[in-house]
Amino acid sequence: MSKGQQCGSLVIVCLIFGAVAMPRTVAYLRAQRQTSDFAKMAEIKSKYSVLPESGTIKKRIANQLDTIFRFDPNTVTFDELVLLGLPEKTATAIVNYRKAGGKFRKPDDFARIRDISDSVYNRLSPYINIVQAEQPKNAYSKFDSKTTKKEKQAKPGWQERKGAVIVELNTADSAQLVALYGIGPVTARRILSYRRQLGGFYSVEQLREVQNINEETYQKLYPQFTVDTSKIKRININDFKYSDLKRHPYVTTAQLNSIMNYKKLMGRFNAVDDLLKYHLLDTLSFEKILPYLDAR
Repeated sequence: MSKGQQCGSLVIVCLIFGAVAMPRTVAYLRAQRQTSDFAKMAEIKSKYSVLPESGTIKKRIANQLDTIFRFDPNTVTFDELVLLGLPEKTATAIVNYRKAGGKFRKPDDFARIRDISDSVYNRLSPYINIVQAEQPKNAYSKFDSKTTKKEKQAKPGWQERKGAVIVELNTADSAQLVALYGIGPVTARRILSYRRQLGGFYSVEQLREVQNINEETYQKLYPQFTVDTSKIKRININDFKYSDLKRHPYVTTAQLNSIMNYKKLMGRFNAVDDLLKYHLLDTLSFEKILPYLDAR
């Protein structure tokens, strides 16, 4: 064979060996890539440690230190008392006391409930906020004495000597809000703006979070509102866009990014409680945003 034929034969032999070895090489590289992907997935998944499964979510929440919130012992619910860390037996005693006609007129009255120790009372007493259940007949006499005829005509919803106008907070428009005692056009706009950000109010107490509504203003406003929680706009955590939660007051950007990363990795949530279970939200944030979420 000539030198050129020898080179040609060598090239052909190399091509044959390459063709035979290529499928095995590709299969090996693919297996290595899959192994690397699974290792990376396991590493990311390990960051979302699971809370212990003993007890209910509410009982686990109750054991956290940041679950304390302001409450009125005359209106606080059984579930809220459990969230505050009280045993179910004590929470039941408080509810039964109210059903029997009992009233808490000052914070010290709360300490008289059986099974509430001094340590429990000392922990909760700064957060007790007892409000007047009924407005006295002359509650608006001060307002009346300083309100001109022109101002009263500008507030057609004002009912002199008949108590305040009662408005449903999640459906009220600007005109209805301005008609209430203590609300001007600017405050009305802020309430409506905050309602849009939240997706609706689940408690009148959320008015405290509206800009420039201080405690004195809130005390004037709360008897004039009711809340229909069926009007709340809920967000499905298995089918939502980033923008749906980006502007929500109860979720930070870091928390939202954690939720999106977990959803991208795991696919879907089995329940809203998974946000707490996998530490995607802290306990306080989870409490606040829970009424706005579902996991259909």
